[in-house]
Amino acid sequence: MTREELQKYKRPLPLAFPFEIEEIEIQDDYGVYCTGYYEYKGKSVVVAQEEGRWHLSVAAKHTLGYYELKEIRYKFMPNDMAVAQIFPPREEFVNVHPNCFHLWELRD
Repeated sequence: MTREELQKYKRPLPLAFPFEIEEIEIQDDYGVYCTGYYEYKGKSVVVAQEEGRWHLSVAAKHTLGYYELKEIRYKFMPNDMAVAQIFPPREEFVNVHPNCFHLWELRD
C-alpha cells in the first residue's frame, strides 16, 4: 500500500483509548507501514510497537475468518516478520471486545 492509500484509512486515536501510540513508519518492497489507528472495511485496526515488537489488533462487528485476518496482516504489518495469534494462560487473557483479534511479531 502506498503512503497515500494508507492515509485514507488512518483516523485519530479515540479519546477513550488507554495509551498513546508512537508513530513509526517503515517501507519495504510491498508498501508503507505505519503505526496508528485505522478504519478498514468496517473494522477498527490498531497497529503499534510494544516492547520493540509489532502488534496489530483488529475488531469487527462479526468474527473474522482466516482470509480477512490474513489480508489485514499483509496490509498493515511489514513483510519481513512472522506474526502469530497468541493465547496466554487464562488468568492473563484480556480482550474487551468480543470480536477482537491480536497478531504479535515473533522473534527467535
